[in-house]
Amino acid sequence: MTRIVFEPASRRALNRGFNRLAQLMQVTLGPRGRIVAVAQDNPRRPPNLLDDGATIARQFLGLPNRFETMGAFLARHIAWQVEEAVGDGSTTAVVIARHLLNVAERYVAAGHNVMSLRRGIEKGLAAALAELQAQARPLEDPKQIEAMAVGITGNETLGKFIEEIFDTVGAHGAVEIRNNYARVHDRRYIRGVMWNNGWVSSYFCTEGSKAVLNDPFLLFTDQQLSNGEELVPILEQVRQAGNGKRGLVVIAPVIEGEALNVLVTNKNRGALPTLAIKAPGLGIEKTDVLEDLAALCGGRVLLSVSGERISKMKLADLGQADEVQAIRSSFTVIGGKGRPAAVRQRADWLRKQIPNAGYGRDRDRLIERSGKLTGGVALLHIGGASDAERDYLKERSQEAIDVVRMGLIDGVVTGGGVAFLAAARALDHLNLPDEEAPGLDILRSALTAPATALITNAGLEAAPILARLQESPDCAYDVLRECYVDASTAPFVDPVRVLYTALQTGVSGALMALTTEVLVHRPRHNREEDVDFRP
Repeated sequence: MTRIVFEPASRRALNRGFNRLAQLMQVTLGPRGRIVAVAQDNPRRPPNLLDDGATIARQFLGLPNRFETMGAFLARHIAWQVEEAVGDGSTTAVVIARHLLNVAERYVAAGHNVMSLRRGIEKGLAAALAELQAQARPLEDPKQIEAMAVGITGNETLGKFIEEIFDTVGAHGAVEIRNNYARVHDRRYIRGVMWNNGWVSSYFCTEGSKAVLNDPFLLFTDQQLSNGEELVPILEQVRQAGNGKRGLVVIAPVIEGEALNVLVTNKNRGALPTLAIKAPGLGIEKTDVLEDLAALCGGRVLLSVSGERISKMKLADLGQADEVQAIRSSFTVIGGKGRPAAVRQRADWLRKQIPNAGYGRDRDRLIERSGKLTGGVALLHIGGASDAERDYLKERSQEAIDVVRMGLIDGVVTGGGVAFLAAARALDHLNLPDEEAPGLDILRSALTAPATALITNAGLEAAPILARLQESPDCAYDVLRECYVDASTAPFVDPVRVLYTALQTGVSGALMALTTEVLVHRPRHNREEDVDFRP
């Protein structure tokens, strides 16, 4: 039977559910956050030990009370909105939303108008967000980069490696995380551009299981190659241009049949060094990656939509490089001879697409492609005593890489909740109508919630520390060393984009819950039955 609950019972039920999940996530906040154990479906298996708020929220399935479950799922929605947008800060967003909801509830109970409070909070939020942006400064100190990575991974060795990696390949450099089947962690750097598709046939190998061509020409196409006669004219042009010493690398989605036989025969008979590589990427992305490689090597991609035939290609259409290496699973282009201006233009175009791409694979691939054009490739090998430990560290390392990259690109602010306390001071300059002014007090209180949670999770008394931080704008508190530090030189920093998104999403979600007055539960199996108005 469909059940409907009206205000004030609806708001109270929503808040109770929101608080239940928020409290569960809040204990994980900060470098001294606690662990949450989540039982698995198989009772014989040990529980999952989690210290990441977004992962905990994802594993939450509901509460006994159906209306409280709505509130908990609202908190989970906030967490995942932030996680999908920036990959971090989901717990911070839920902590802010929880505190704002609880404080606002008391004002509503005292007789204040909900919509007036909302307008005041929204005006204060705009000022706080502007202040957060104004605080941003470049992330340049290696100690801060390392501290940020250590704080996320919980591993000092990985923190040092991640700092070293970004110092080597730059903010836009490509970083790949791989398994290391030993207990230790390691890193390696690739000179050139590496992609995860390799040679089409082992007949192209020149040394062991590796194929190496020095000073080759490169042919790029999105066409499927199966006709050997199509390749003969361009092979002859390459042979004449290089006196049979400079080879040809063909990169295409499919290379098979007579086309593959022609390339293999030329290589095995010593007529011309050749190499066939399957184009990397999925779907339409194959063409995009080929365009990247063409810009890097100074060639052009022969597109199937153009109707051009490979037999009509000229030597000027081919790219060039110092060396191409390929194994079964990957290939590397070293010393691409494309014009530097064209490479920079292509990389800049890719970076402009990143803000509009959804968080996840699309955005990660754009970052990877732009990084490979302008920087290098770093391989971070993650070890562990077990598969579970290795998988956990891989997840945390990927999050650390994403967060550090955001800090390097967009700037950082002082961590430990200090940036939110500074943003709260911007509310003092606003002059709102009397009915909206309490909204500023609510938001001001909510902005203290992250610092309070961090200090409490460290096992310390929050009130005196928070009071000093509010009185001294240049002061921050290090919960690891349990001492006050200068905010401008504090080793702990947060990317401004993460805090901006967490604050904006957390407040928006809390206002949504605050202005909800009716809850409707409609079980899927009996939607056509009567309505029950009892709570």
